[in-house]
Amino acid sequence: MTERFKPRTARKYIGSYRPRIDGRQKASGRAEYADDLTSKRHFPDMLYLKILRSPHAHARIRCLDTAKAEKVPGVRCILTYNDPEMTSLKPTSAGWTDGVDTVSYDRMMWRAYRDRRILSDYTCWVGDEGGIAVAAETERIAEEALRLIDIEWEVLPFVLDPLEAMKPGAPVVHGEISANNVLPPDKVGGPDVFFEKGDVERGFLEADSVVEATTVYHNACQGSLDNWCCLAQWAGDSLRIWSNSYEPDQTRMYISQMLEMPINRVRVISHYVGGQFGRNDTGELPFFILTAVMAKKTGRAVKFKAERRERFLNTRQPAIYYSKMGAKQDGTITSCYFKAIGNAGAYCDHSFFALKFAPAEAAEVAFAHIRNLKMESYAVYTNTIPGCMMRGVGNVQLNFMLGRIVDELAEKLEMDPLDLVIKNFGHEWETLPDKSLAAVLEEGAKRIGWKSRYKHGTGPTYDGRRKRGIGFSFHPGWHAEWQEKRRGHIQVGIKINPDCTVTLEAPTVETGPGSNTCNVLGCAEALSFLGVGPEDITWVSTVDTETCLKDTVQTDSSVYFLQSEVIAAAALEIKEKILEVAALKIGVAPEKLDIVEGRIFAKDSVQNSISLRDLMWQGDLVPMAVTLSRVPPEQKTGVPYMATFAEVEVDVTTGQTKVIKIVMLNDCGTVMYASGAEAQQIGGQCIGVGESLTEEIIYDETSGMPLNFNWIDYKIPTILDFPDVEPVLMEVWQGAGEYGACGIGEGVVTCTPRAIANAIYNAVGVRIDQIPITPEKVLKALRDLHE
Repeated sequence: MTERFKPRTARKYIGSYRPRIDGRQKASGRAEYADDLTSKRHFPDMLYLKILRSPHAHARIRCLDTAKAEKVPGVRCILTYNDPEMTSLKPTSAGWTDGVDTVSYDRMMWRAYRDRRILSDYTCWVGDEGGIAVAAETERIAEEALRLIDIEWEVLPFVLDPLEAMKPGAPVVHGEISANNVLPPDKVGGPDVFFEKGDVERGFLEADSVVEATTVYHNACQGSLDNWCCLAQWAGDSLRIWSNSYEPDQTRMYISQMLEMPINRVRVISHYVGGQFGRNDTGELPFFILTAVMAKKTGRAVKFKAERRERFLNTRQPAIYYSKMGAKQDGTITSCYFKAIGNAGAYCDHSFFALKFAPAEAAEVAFAHIRNLKMESYAVYTNTIPGCMMRGVGNVQLNFMLGRIVDELAEKLEMDPLDLVIKNFGHEWETLPDKSLAAVLEEGAKRIGWKSRYKHGTGPTYDGRRKRGIGFSFHPGWHAEWQEKRRGHIQVGIKINPDCTVTLEAPTVETGPGSNTCNVLGCAEALSFLGVGPEDITWVSTVDTETCLKDTVQTDSSVYFLQSEVIAAAALEIKEKILEVAALKIGVAPEKLDIVEGRIFAKDSVQNSISLRDLMWQGDLVPMAVTLSRVPPEQKTGVPYMATFAEVEVDVTTGQTKVIKIVMLNDCGTVMYASGAEAQQIGGQCIGVGESLTEEIIYDETSGMPLNFNWIDYKIPTILDFPDVEPVLMEVWQGAGEYGACGIGEGVVTCTPRAIANAIYNAVGVRIDQIPITPEKVLKALRDLHE
């Protein structure tokens, strides 16, 4: 039975177990999503947008004829790549921002790789936007019109594998950027060797044991159920967009700059968004512009909603990792080298975030005590689905290699891998052993029964065919406040109404993790001197760029503590305001007053007092409000650690692997909302287990056609596949600020694939380093072992 979390510091609301603030709305179906808000009921004259998808892996449109499509009853507008509205648009990128910050066109993240056009005659993968869009009275009419357009394609040679794409003579995907498909270094992504210290080769010479390995991580799909959706409507020269983008301010920036409109003429409205797991980090997508242009041309509202098959628009960044690690006999790691080749797919998007940005962050806070370290990465264009953002971006690929090579090195040194990790890894702000890392590993080992595990492949066989094993992996947490500096100002507003209820404006589009509940709990905690509780606080759930403060985007699992820290500071300003007003009423200087449980009193005479409610009602009934905007603190505090321990059962006759148990441990600094944090720990294992064992996009190598863009053949785990998950929340590390918390939801998937792979090795004695670890791969590895 899972032990309930016990906070390090007792607080009134923070760290508690309780229902979510939007739980009743969502469970009853009253919570409104983009598809609910953009219906015929609200927009009776609404048109539907459909975009042509390329049937070829690599092709160019030679010519097209839309005459038949234009005659279909109900077709209202057809846009093609030749139309002036399209040819006048600037090239763009789905990696304009990663959702963290709001930036202009000139400051987009990967500005050296503007490799997308809104509509283009050139397509780079099967499913690419193919140069034509139709707006019609119904979705069926729009689809029929697309089928009737006569298109002559020039079918071009294609390449699916990044290693093949790097070879001389391979088909070139974006010749204007790279003649050999390898994306050149840029100022943002850094050089190919993006992290280097010491002398790696000398470090290997000093080692008593050296191991090398290669791992392959595939491009899993985010699997979110809330498909992309937006509606555009013009009112004069102003544009309104309703969408399920979870970064409304950046979406507004993107639309205004692409259409060369003043920012205040673009209004983006977002309400609730279903779990998205990184999908919405590609906010700069063609349909935003196409719906806006179509709405302008037709004078009517235009809606785009992706079909379930179109849900596969981007995936996790696939990566091939090579690593080499050496250590002294006492377990001191002397040198470490990582090299990654990432399959960017048809467009760059956020490939370098996964291949360089995230691994460099991990190196800073995990490899600080390894003297010799070299990391290099290469992103390669191919004619496959773009590899982009997904939960655990960049970290899960790196960890699949890190946990592998540490496990083998420990085996070669005849050490417990837990001891090897504790001896070497930690951030530079703390001497070894790192207290957080040691704590999560020791607790995980205790809960999984680590000391009772057998040497790899030597455990007992159950029922004559099943063998069990235990594995683990570890990783630094993601993120602390000091790592979020580039977000800029975090804005919140608190309003105390005359009846002492509270309106909280902490603008963020709630995607399901419970950040809104954390903010309400943080607000109640900070305002507890007023005697208010979470039930007295209303959170403004709609982010509207025309009326809201700047949004804080649901990335890096940081929203819940970034905003709560600002809320705590805003509450102090509220207190000062209240005391200033009360001082006039009581006749005592503000600094001589205090507030406890909503009653204001003179510190030297509790009889000289007034309740806040009476004070507010006796005034002019104007709410008391504070708006605060501040940047995250720069104080570097390092980060805490997390770890995953897994127990598996492998059937050696079928190769089938069953995950029996997962222990997920997170040092959080401060747990803001225990119910929500444990839900993140448990829910994230669906992604981790699926990517490890069943999920995989399959291509027809003769045509480049993806064969399983559906939720039957692309196998996400069901409840029957799900293991027992024991969530463990800890508070060892301490960050800056009132709470000093760290994000966990982003990272809970990071260690699971490697923990499962190491457990399989422990069970049957064969290492399988290409996921998903299918029964076929297990059987082949077992045959190779015994031949």
